[in-house]
Amino acid sequence: MAYLIGIDEAGYGPNLGPLVIGGTVWNVGDRHADLASLELYDLLKEAVSRKPSRKHLAIADSKVVYGKRDDLSLLEEAVLATGSHLPHIHPIWQGCCEPDLGDAVPQDLAPWYLGWEHACPTHATVEMVAERTSQFTHACQASGVSLAHVRSVFLTEKTYNERLARIGNKSTVLSHASLGLVRRLLKDMQTASPQAVRIVCDKHGGRDYYAGLLQHFFPDTWWQILEESRSVSRYMGDIGPTQVSVEFRSKGEAFLPTALASIYAKFHREVAMRAINAYWAKQVPGIAETAGYPVDAARFAKQTEACRKEQKIPWETFWRLK
Repeated sequence: MAYLIGIDEAGYGPNLGPLVIGGTVWNVGDRHADLASLELYDLLKEAVSRKPSRKHLAIADSKVVYGKRDDLSLLEEAVLATGSHLPHIHPIWQGCCEPDLGDAVPQDLAPWYLGWEHACPTHATVEMVAERTSQFTHACQASGVSLAHVRSVFLTEKTYNERLARIGNKSTVLSHASLGLVRRLLKDMQTASPQAVRIVCDKHGGRDYYAGLLQHFFPDTWWQILEESRSVSRYMGDIGPTQVSVEFRSKGEAFLPTALASIYAKFHREVAMRAINAYWAKQVPGIAETAGYPVDAARFAKQTEACRKEQKIPWETFWRLK
């Protein structure tokens, strides 16, 4: 068996809300020989499009799919259609809140996350989700590929700040969370005894060199450096009986598994932002919603300051420090 894995994040830049890293795992059968050139966009072209479409399921960079801040419809279609056969997609906190990839859901979640339940779909229609699900399922069956697994890492503001204090560098926090997710996905696949796995991650900040990080997370593997450049950094190694190639690409979302990982991550982050906005709308009537990005986040912080002090909410629970 051969597999493709895509990894991407949502929420790297904002000061408010979580950093979410998504990962998707695809079973591509016995396509070992052409794994490096396998293009799922071609195999699934009857169901999938690289941009929003009336006839196809949009799987692309989440910035393209999520065009309007108040419209989750295309994200919901992608998540619900591709994940209809998978367990643990919802509810969000139990499904993906894994600060250390194995810990239970934190008991000290911020008050805006506690008890939050997101009805889904809220913007996509049930009929459209059913149509997209049918299209996607038939295309996968016809091409002999399947989405085998989806997992996400949800770093709350507090967890992110704790990791930042320990690690000291924002891009390294992202790299550790991403490679921790890769390690977990590979561990989950052990029972399938894969012969070959190709992993594509979107690049982490401006980083071009990942060999040391790979060695840290997979100390028993010797990683061959195939290429390290501004556009792509590629590595090859054997993890047990499995040959594993890992690529860190600029514009990694051009690879369908990575694009879908981006969508899952973005969906979870946007649901989290709805929890944040709903909580503060009750505490500070009339406050305008925020997407969490620096300039508007500062406005939001100022308008919630008095209430946060009254509720004794620590700054590190509310605000991501970098």
